[in-house]
Amino acid sequence: MKKIIYSAAIVFMLAAAVSCKSTKTQAPAENEEAAVVDETLTDAEAADELEAAEDDAEETEKEDTQSAKDTYDLSSATPKDFTGWIKSSRKNVKESIGNIQIKIKSKIGSYTISALNEDGKPVSVLSKANEYVTNAFYLKTSKKIYNLVTDGNVHSAARRTSDGALIMYEIPSVAQMTVNFSCFASEKDKDADMIKVTASIKNVGTRTDEFAFKTVMDTVLGEAAAYHFYTFEDIPVKNEVLYRTLQNQKWFVSKNQNASMQFFFSGADCTEPLLVALANYSTLERKTWEPDMLSYRVFDTVLSYNNSAVCAVWKPVKLAPSESEKFIFYIALSGTAVPATGDKFIYSKENTETPEEEEKLIPQGVEVITGVPGVEGTPVTEITEKDPFVPSQTEKMSEDSGVDFYIKNMTKDHLTTEYIQSLLDRIAALEEDSSSLNKQELLQLNAELDAILTYLRQ
Repeated sequence: MKKIIYSAAIVFMLAAAVSCKSTKTQAPAENEEAAVVDETLTDAEAADELEAAEDDAEETEKEDTQSAKDTYDLSSATPKDFTGWIKSSRKNVKESIGNIQIKIKSKIGSYTISALNEDGKPVSVLSKANEYVTNAFYLKTSKKIYNLVTDGNVHSAARRTSDGALIMYEIPSVAQMTVNFSCFASEKDKDADMIKVTASIKNVGTRTDEFAFKTVMDTVLGEAAAYHFYTFEDIPVKNEVLYRTLQNQKWFVSKNQNASMQFFFSGADCTEPLLVALANYSTLERKTWEPDMLSYRVFDTVLSYNNSAVCAVWKPVKLAPSESEKFIFYIALSGTAVPATGDKFIYSKENTETPEEEEKLIPQGVEVITGVPGVEGTPVTEITEKDPFVPSQTEKMSEDSGVDFYIKNMTKDHLTTEYIQSLLDRIAALEEDSSSLNKQELLQLNAELDAILTYLRQ
């Protein structure tokens, strides 16, 4: 009898233990299910959470007291031959002025730009991926090409300014370079919506050398729209294209339904580049100085889909030791569906360098050659006689061909592939938009195209 009671007690204890174990394991199962959900959310919002964490850290840094520890001497962490020419904060820079936000990774010198919308939230206009390294500046000397963001020989730092931010680069015993982002309003009574980008290069070597400057900006707005870029006439740029003259392209636009961005490489006090390329980023990131591309190839490639970028390359300049040169271009932003209005500033009366009356005084049959601004010994404007374009020849061409068009001031620029392509793009845009078709403009453009092609065939 005792054995039966003893056995029953053991069975009862085992059953109680199993019951307790089952009850305790239910909570971990529920926690595990919640963890799966949290993990799913984290995967879907990883980029946003990372960005928010960085913002929180930067806000905390802003609250720190300013002391000597916040100042970072570049020479303290570099070899003795490094000049340590500037002191700057160790911290990353995040500056919001008006409708503009600029973020800089100080240690590598990379940056990104956002437009602030009506709620004050940033809308990225340049890529934020991979520590912003796809937005980079380049420097070329007679011996080497430097990517100022990824090259290990380049030292960098950054700081805030009264109207924006500044990135500083130094290549020991070669060059010092600063890129200043100065924010301002395109019109009176508006918040800041434009950035004047001024890149200054100084020769810190012991010999005269040749320096060239290049920028590549990894755009993102057009990647969420029908077309990656538009011309100033709102004509979509459907394929990769390289412009070697900007006479007929006042600015370029990257936009979607949430924001827009204008690029100005000419007009006002811009230093007009040697070339501007609109292409897939993979085309522009190659090691060649000038983009190695086939004009009018589609933006997407097998290895890189829906990833567009802008590249500008400036003419090389010779600098003696301690001499410097600067290059200027502008960016205009809008954080809403309303287009950016940078043209209001760039082409205002105050910034119009050559009135129309003066343009009419330029003699027929001349070629205007523009030198490098600010460099001694090179002309700003030089006029040389050139014979192929005279009214009588053009008029005779029109009469013989039966084309009802006459270009009074035909110049060399009318015969460039860029100008001819702009005519073709404009004609295609007019033909596609049948609701607002301007037949008179279409006839005029076709007549001009016929006249140019007829001349080229002669």
